[in-house]
Amino acid sequence: MKTSTKTLIASAALLLLTVFHHVYGAVLYETPWRNHVAGIVLPVLFGLIAAHEIHRRNPDTPLGGASLWAFVVLAFVPILVLGIFEGGYNHVVKDVLFFGGLRADLLDRLFPDSVYEMPDDALFEVSGVLQLFVALYAARWLVRLWRERKGLEEIEESRVENVA
Repeated sequence: MKTSTKTLIASAALLLLTVFHHVYGAVLYETPWRNHVAGIVLPVLFGLIAAHEIHRRNPDTPLGGASLWAFVVLAFVPILVLGIFEGGYNHVVKDVLFFGGLRADLLDRLFPDSVYEMPDDALFEVSGVLQLFVALYAARWLVRLWRERKGLEEIEESRVENVA
């Protein structure tokens, strides 16, 4: 399986996990504003799929090159925002501090109750924490894809130099 396909699968898993997590949280905590994430994430998923397919079918064309760039950006932003911030800060850091016994007033300052819920539901917290680990897995494949792309560019440049 190609690196771009592995990147797509890992990124799609992150996006779908995020939709599940937010819709579940919206129902659980009666906070329908969490549902907006699905309206943002699902178009990104469709964009990732489209960019992947365009690049896969036309890798050596300007359109294929542009679609690879779009694919990288559409994968990188969710990894950073959903994985690192949402999964890392909003859940891993919050859970570590909460279960580590940080004072309630400090927790409230770092995680205001108007936006955050203190851990009281295992599925909500586990799905939140998983976002970080799925994002790290997706980032691994994205970095590998970037390195492969750079390697192909260097090979192409050396061919051009050898011809000239």
